[in-house]
Amino acid sequence: MQGSLVLTAMRNEGAFILEWVAWQKMLGFENILVMFNNCTDHSPQLLRLLERSGELKCKRHEPRAGHNPQPEAYHIARRHPLIKQASWLFTCDVDEFLVIHVGDGSIGALLNDGDVPFAAMAINWRLFGGSGQQTWQDSLVHRRFTRSSEEGYFRNAVIKSLVRDPRLYNRLNSHCASGWSGAGTWGQNGNYYALSDGWRYEAFHPNKSPQNACPSDRMLHHIAEVNHYAVRTAEEFDYKKGRLAASNLADRYTETFRERLDRNDQENLSAISYGDRFDREYDRLCQIPGVMRLHHLCCADYVASMCEKRGEDPKQDHRYQHHMDMAKSLPRH
Repeated sequence: MQGSLVLTAMRNEGAFILEWVAWQKMLGFENILVMFNNCTDHSPQLLRLLERSGELKCKRHEPRAGHNPQPEAYHIARRHPLIKQASWLFTCDVDEFLVIHVGDGSIGALLNDGDVPFAAMAINWRLFGGSGQQTWQDSLVHRRFTRSSEEGYFRNAVIKSLVRDPRLYNRLNSHCASGWSGAGTWGQNGNYYALSDGWRYEAFHPNKSPQNACPSDRMLHHIAEVNHYAVRTAEEFDYKKGRLAASNLADRYTETFRERLDRNDQENLSAISYGDRFDREYDRLCQIPGVMRLHHLCCADYVASMCEKRGEDPKQDHRYQHHMDMAKSLPRH
């Protein structure tokens, strides 16, 4: 959709970049902006190659002392030309996949190509568990994990936002924008926040305390949802344990977190429904010279990091050896 932009912030997410970028392309976002900081894997090289190929824009940033990495990334991104040019902005993390159930499943279908009466739309989470899987493999996240929470699960009340004219907000974050300075009065005419069915979310005001969730009795998934793969395999979650959250530097990845977000209540094939449409975008990205070599290096980096945290030698892990061998077999771009 013309004027649409998706924004994310990441660090060391190289093994998951291609799938996430292909997803945004499939949904029809015109532009993608990736903020990254302090990476120790090959993701900066992969992102820059995708940028040179015209697939996205990326920007490295250094979080200021005393500032949390993710809010800092959004603070810096606000000055980026793509934010200033965007008609609609969607912010999400690399483990979040917007799934649209209306029309052709595109962002244009969800927003009627931008011809909607509201200033922002809230879309609820749908939590996906690890399906009891133990170890990471290089496979598509949205096809590997196919069990989710039930619709009424309380944590699904968390929202992600599509925001019109993001330049009118002085603060962007991963759930909603704040500090609105648009024309008129908030709550009048088209200046309101809506749920995905168009219902006015009257309690939301962008110049008051941020709200990251909607009322539990207004959770919606039949129009659109954000599939959130926060846990994935047991190996990956154990790797994240003890890591401070980028949003607030809290000790987030605890056993309580796992218990609440590792939801496998029912089969959910919503993401798989895109089928060949996703495959075409993913295959196209993989055909860009140099992309697969860097992808395999990112995968090797990911395995090495997990091994090293456990005190193991990555060279003894067959996955590390496989991805290094694959990278060596492919030409440099």
